[in-house]
Amino acid sequence: MVDAVVGVLLDKLLALLVREGQQLLEFDSQFNKLKDELCYMQGYIKEADRMRRNEGREILKLVTRDLRELVYDAEDVIADCYIEFMKLHDGHLLNIVSCFSPRVLKYRRKISKRLKKINQRIEAVKEKMGSYLPAAPSTITSREKESTTLSRYPILLEEADIVGLEVDASKVEKWILESQEPSTIIGIVGMGGIGKTTLARKICNRNRIKSSFQHIIFVTVSQNCELEDLLKRMLIKMNVDEKSFRKKEVEDLLEILKEELGDEKYLVVLDDVWGNERSWWDSLKSALPRNLECCVIVTTRIENVARTMGAIEKRIHRPKILSDDDSWSLFSKIAFAWNEGKYPNSDIVGLGKEIVARCKGLPLAIRVVGGMMLRKGHSVSEWRRILEHLKEALAEEKTGELVMLSLELSYEDLPTYLKPCFLCFSMLPEDHLIGVHDIVCWWIGEGFVSETNAKTTFDIGREYVVELCNRCLLIGEHDRFERNIVALKIHDLVRDMAIKIARDVNFTSLDERGTPELSAESRRVVIKNVESTRAKNSKAKSKLRMLWGLDIETQVISSKNLEPRKLKRLRVLIARFHSNQEQIIIKDWLYGITSLLNLVSLSLENCMVEQLPDSIGNLHNLQLLTLSGFDNLEMLPSTITKLDKLIVFRIIGCASLTCMPEDIGRLSKLERLQWLPYANSSQKVSSRIGQLKNLGQLTVLHVEIENQNYLQELILNVLSELKHLLRLGISFFPYYGSEGDASFSKLNHLLSPLQCLEKLTLNFYPGESTPVWLNPTSLPNLKFLCIYFGSLRYMTPEFWEGNWKIEALNLKDLYGLEEEWIMFLRAMPSLRMVRVSRCAKLKSFPLDVTQHDAIWRK
Repeated sequence: MVDAVVGVLLDKLLALLVREGQQLLEFDSQFNKLKDELCYMQGYIKEADRMRRNEGREILKLVTRDLRELVYDAEDVIADCYIEFMKLHDGHLLNIVSCFSPRVLKYRRKISKRLKKINQRIEAVKEKMGSYLPAAPSTITSREKESTTLSRYPILLEEADIVGLEVDASKVEKWILESQEPSTIIGIVGMGGIGKTTLARKICNRNRIKSSFQHIIFVTVSQNCELEDLLKRMLIKMNVDEKSFRKKEVEDLLEILKEELGDEKYLVVLDDVWGNERSWWDSLKSALPRNLECCVIVTTRIENVARTMGAIEKRIHRPKILSDDDSWSLFSKIAFAWNEGKYPNSDIVGLGKEIVARCKGLPLAIRVVGGMMLRKGHSVSEWRRILEHLKEALAEEKTGELVMLSLELSYEDLPTYLKPCFLCFSMLPEDHLIGVHDIVCWWIGEGFVSETNAKTTFDIGREYVVELCNRCLLIGEHDRFERNIVALKIHDLVRDMAIKIARDVNFTSLDERGTPELSAESRRVVIKNVESTRAKNSKAKSKLRMLWGLDIETQVISSKNLEPRKLKRLRVLIARFHSNQEQIIIKDWLYGITSLLNLVSLSLENCMVEQLPDSIGNLHNLQLLTLSGFDNLEMLPSTITKLDKLIVFRIIGCASLTCMPEDIGRLSKLERLQWLPYANSSQKVSSRIGQLKNLGQLTVLHVEIENQNYLQELILNVLSELKHLLRLGISFFPYYGSEGDASFSKLNHLLSPLQCLEKLTLNFYPGESTPVWLNPTSLPNLKFLCIYFGSLRYMTPEFWEGNWKIEALNLKDLYGLEEEWIMFLRAMPSLRMVRVSRCAKLKSFPLDVTQHDAIWRK
C-alpha cells in the first residue's frame, strides 16, 4: 500500500508553493522546478494509490519510500527559508527578493544547492517509475473526485449499540443481580473481535444495572498494566478530584479507593485483562470491600486469566459469533446509514449479504467492512469490487486472519487525507483514551488537516474524527448532552494493524510489540519513560517532527536524544510532566524549546515553573498553544502576543496566574480562546476583557470574570463584535455564594443578538435571577444551555418570552432554583434532553434530583 504521508505532504507543499509563490519562486529558479516536479509526483501518486495489481506493489513501495524522503527534505528546505528570512525581518516574511546583504546571498547559494540536489533525486525517482511502472493518466477519475469529499452522515453506532447481544446481556445481568455473595467475579471470555467489550458496556448501560449500583467503574487493563495508573483511572471514574491524589503512592491510592467505595454497592469492569494479573490483582482486590451483591466483571481472551482471578465455571460467559440475521442487521445499520439503515435495491442487498457472509459473524469485521461500504452508496460496481477483493483474499478461508484482512482492506479504502491521521493511533499506548482536542492539534501541527475557505482547520479536524469513527476504525466516547465525540480510542486488533502498516511505511519507529524507538531517524515518537522507549544515541541531526511525553519525569527530558538543540525539525510537542520533577531542569528545557522555530503545536501540562521564557515569542509558526496545571505560574511574558499565527490558546487550571497578556487583542487569528486559570485572580484578568473585541475570528470563548463591571464590558463591548462565536462559557470568580454580589441580577443591558451562538455555559453565576440578555431574541440559535452552581432562584420574564431552539439543558447544583418544570417544557419545544443534579427546589421535575444526576429525555 502507498505511503500514507506522501500524498498528504505533497498536497501541503504544493499549496504552500502556490500560496507563497511570489516570495519563494522568485527567490530561486530551483523552487520553480521543484513545484513542477511535485505537481507531476502528485498526479502519479494519486493514480498509483489505486493500483491493485500485485506485480506493481513492491516497486511502488520502493518508489514511495524514496519519494517520502524527498518530500520531507523539500518541506525542510522551505521551512528553513521562512525561518531565516523571518529572523532577518523580526518575524515578518518581507522583501525576500530584495535582500542582497552578504549574509543573505550566502544563504541563498546554500539553499540553491540543497534544492538542486532534491530536484536531481526527483529525476532519479521519475526514471525508476518510468522503467518499472505504467505511465500515470492525465486525468483524475470520478472515484478520486468522490474520495476527496468527507461524508456528511451523522455519528454512527456507539459501542454498546451493537445488535445481537440482548440474550447475552440478559444472561449476565441475571448473574449480577441474583448474586448474594460478596464481590462476585464474572468472566467474559472469547477471541479478539468477538464483542467482549461491547457486551460489557451494554450490560453497564442497562437500566436495572444502573439503578442497582452506586458505583459503576469501567476501566481497561490491557497487557502492560500499571497498578498506579489503573487506580487513578478508577478514582477519576468515581469523580474523585484528581488533585487530591496526584502525588499519592500506590498504598495511599488503594486506601482512598477503599474509603470511597465504603459500604456502597459497586460494579467494577476490568476490560481486556491479559496474563499478568498476579502482579496487580491481589493488591487491587484488597481495596475492593467484600460487600454483599457487589460484582467484578473481567473480560479477557484467555480463559485461565478469568479463572485465576476467581471466576468459576458457572460465572464464565463465552460470546458466540452473530447469527446471519444479526450480522445483516448490524451491517445494514452502518453501511446504509445514508438511507436510514435500509438497502437501496436488490442488486446491492445480494452483494451485501455475500460480503457479510465473508465476515463469518465476527462483530468487529462486520462493523469495519460496513463502515467501508458506507461511502459506496448505491454504486453496484464498487460493491462488486469489494466483494471480489474479499473473495480473492479469503480464498483459504482462514477465520483467524479474517479480522486483520477486513481491517487492512478498510485502511486501503481510506481517502489519502485520512490515512496519516489514522496511523497516529499506532503510536498511542494500548487502550489509551485521547481527547479529540489533543488529536486534532496533533494533526494540524503535522499538516495532516487540509485548509478550506469555508471552515476552520479545527472544524475540519473534527470532521476527520467523525469520518474515522463512522468507518469503525476508531471508537468514540460520546458526550450524550451534545451528541458529539469528545475522546477516542482504538480496538487492540485495529491497533495491531495500524502498527503493522506504520512500520511498513516508516510512519514511526516501533518494534514488533509497538514499543517506540527513539533515534536520529525517528520522525514521531510517544514516550512515557526512559525504560519504555528504546533509545539510540546518535550524533546525527534529529528528524523528529512529533514528540509526545506521557507523565514524563525529568530524567526523560535529560536524555541526550531529547535535547532541544537536536530537535530543530519538531512541529508538535506535547509534554505532560509527572508530579515529581526538578524545577531547574524543567526551566532549562523550556528555554531550550523556545528555539524550536518550526513548532506549530505546543501543549505543556503540570509544569511547576514560576515563569515562561520571554523567548517564547520567537515561535512565529506556533498555531496551537495549551498550558495546563502550571500551579506556580504567575504571569505570561508579554512576547506571547507576538505569536500572530495562533489559532488556539488555552490556559487551564493555572491557579496562580493573575493576568491576561496586556495586548492579547493582537492575536487576531485566534479561533478558540479558553482562559480558565481557576484562581482568585486580581482585577487584571478581567480588566483586559475589552481587548477581546479585536479577536473577530473567535468561534469558542471561555473566560473568567469577577464582577458586574467586567460582565457589562463583555456583554456590551465585546460579544457584539464576535460575529462568528459558536460557544461561550463564562465563569464567575471568586464565588460569593448566596451572599454574593446582588448587582448581578440588576444587569439589564440587552445583548445584541449573537446569531451564531450554539452553546452557552454559566459557572458560579452569583445573581438570583438570570440576566435580561439571556432570552430567545438575543440568542436565536442557542441549542445547548448549561448553568452550574451559583445563587440562581428564578428566570427573568424575558427568559420565557418566545420559543427557544434549545435541544439540551443542563442544570447543576442550583440549590435555590424554584422554577416550575412545565415552564421549561413550554418555552423549549425542541428540548430532547435535560440533565439535572442537586436542584432540590425545582418544582414538578419527574425524577429525584436532590443528590444525584437525573436525565430526562423526550
